[in-house]
Amino acid sequence: MADWSELHNDVLEHLTSFFSLTDYHRFGAVCKNWHLVAREKHHPSQQLPWLVLGEDDSTRKRKFFSLEENRTYLIDIPELQGQHLCGSSYGWLFTMDAKLNFRLLNPFTRKCYDMPPLPHDPHCDITTYDESMQRLLVAKAILDRDPSHSPEFKVLMMFGENNSLAFWKLGDPTWTLIPDAYYFFDDIIFFKEEFYAVGAYNSNNDIYLINTGLDPNVKRVGPHVKIHGSFAYLVDYMGELLLVQRCREVSKDMIFITKRIIISKIDLEGKIYSEYKPIEGCSVFMGANSCMTVDPSKYPGCKKNALYITDMPQQVSETHGCEDLWIYDMVEGSFSRYYSARQYIPDSPIWLSPNP
Repeated sequence: MADWSELHNDVLEHLTSFFSLTDYHRFGAVCKNWHLVAREKHHPSQQLPWLVLGEDDSTRKRKFFSLEENRTYLIDIPELQGQHLCGSSYGWLFTMDAKLNFRLLNPFTRKCYDMPPLPHDPHCDITTYDESMQRLLVAKAILDRDPSHSPEFKVLMMFGENNSLAFWKLGDPTWTLIPDAYYFFDDIIFFKEEFYAVGAYNSNNDIYLINTGLDPNVKRVGPHVKIHGSFAYLVDYMGELLLVQRCREVSKDMIFITKRIIISKIDLEGKIYSEYKPIEGCSVFMGANSCMTVDPSKYPGCKKNALYITDMPQQVSETHGCEDLWIYDMVEGSFSRYYSARQYIPDSPIWLSPNP
């Protein structure tokens, strides 16, 4: 009888290109040799982003929701046990533990980068935060490129009470605070080889260029956008920079629920903005992750011209968890659900790309 554990690695790597994310993890659990192939070569088939949820209380395995299958899986990733998720980019997750250790983790290959402690927040002493407040410390963290393919990458994050900005690049001993970026921001994005941020509702919706070079600074660019929503996102939609404003109201159960979405196209050079209606048919997965655009024609069950929205960490209800999860049809202006939160979810669910 053939010894399947001795199959040549080239053959095993080719086989993994046909696997779904769950089959990929099952493959890695078969034997030591297959596990090593799974760790070194992440080549599952192209899939829609997965929604990363909390831990299962009994097993401590992480819950992953597959949009294509409308099914929740429990996947054993020890590095995610007890971790709060602060963002995702290129299939990598930003995690933080109870001791405020910050890490960049690839949940497929298990490769990770330990990052320096969070920088000092001039507006508060973060060491006084209890565990329930730690999810508020880092609102979002993103990468400028995929660490799997580039030895040089930068991380930009919004942190602290005022969503201040700081960046870190591989090899730096500490985070670099960005001067004059101590006011509230709603979102950050890496767009056309530059970092950008959008001011929060309680300050403005202006767009800022983030310089992470030798002289770090922020510069207001583009038009001054009229405020409509409770908070805003920056979206790269097929090379167009969009500002998505999310209008929320408090329900009778004291839950914040999105009632309206306003989408504007931002012209940074002409410094104008205008109402935007999509024509390409693509859909966007957005929230505490780097926004991801997909072609729905390649994925049955994915709606075209849609925004798949999660909550940001600050908007998660302490009583009800995360319930403001929607598909927004950008053409029809209508809402529908993609996931029903049947139980309390303390952290904000985060979209994760399982694609290499």
